[in-house]
Amino acid sequence: MLASKIIPPVVAESTPTILQFPTDSAPAVRSLRNMTTQLLQEAAQVIPNQQLLINVVSRRVRQLGLGHRPLVEATPRSSLTDIALREIIAGKLTYELTPETSPADGA
Repeated sequence: MLASKIIPPVVAESTPTILQFPTDSAPAVRSLRNMTTQLLQEAAQVIPNQQLLINVVSRRVRQLGLGHRPLVEATPRSSLTDIALREIIAGKLTYELTPETSPADGA
């Protein structure tokens, strides 16, 4: 079936033929975006504050980029963001709010 798409039915020796190969890369990109969006929505249920969620994911992505090991199983094609979001969803990654100091105390 694949050979019929690649090889034209009539090949004339005098005219050059351009072979066209089927590409199916677009659906894979869409599914990866949907996967990340779904992970983001699930992680937002664990950490409802959007700014805090972004900060936690950002710090963890930086750590993973420096070579820290993932706390969840990761495939070679997983992005660092997806790994960080899966860690949050699995409850392996948490955060702690520190009390803010007033300018009078710190200065």
